[in-house]
Amino acid sequence: MPFDLMKLGPAAIAIAAALALTPTAAFAHGSMKPQHGGLVQMSGETMVELVAGPKGVDIFISEEDEPLPASAYTATLTQTASGQKTQAALKPAGGNKLSAPGFIAAKGTKIVVALTDPSGAKIFTTFQTR
Repeated sequence: MPFDLMKLGPAAIAIAAALALTPTAAFAHGSMKPQHGGLVQMSGETMVELVAGPKGVDIFISEEDEPLPASAYTATLTQTASGQKTQAALKPAGGNKLSAPGFIAAKGTKIVVALTDPSGAKIFTTFQTR
C-alpha cells in the first residue's frame, strides 16, 4: 500500500519538511572550534588542531569532541616553505597532545600532519599557517 503524505495533515508535513532541511551533518563530528587557539582541520572522523608557537608545534587530536590518546599514534609534520620541505617527528606529550618542540612554523607555509592510528590507518591533514 503506497504512503499518502496528504493524510498526515499540514502540521505533520511542516514538521517533516523542517526536519528534512535541518543541517545535522554540520554537527556529526563535534565542534570545529579550536580548543587550544590553533587551526582546525578534519580528516574523516578525526579532528586535528595545530598550535604553532615560539617553543614549537603542538597537535591535539579528537573524535566527536572526545580526546584521542596521543600515545596510541605515531605522527610527523612536514612544512613546505619556498619549495623546501622540513620534517619533524611529533611525540606524545600527554592526553591528546603530540609535540614537536623547537620546530618553528613559518608564517604563510603549508604544514601537513601525518598520523598513523593504532590499526595502521593513515590520517592526513593540511594547514596553511597565518
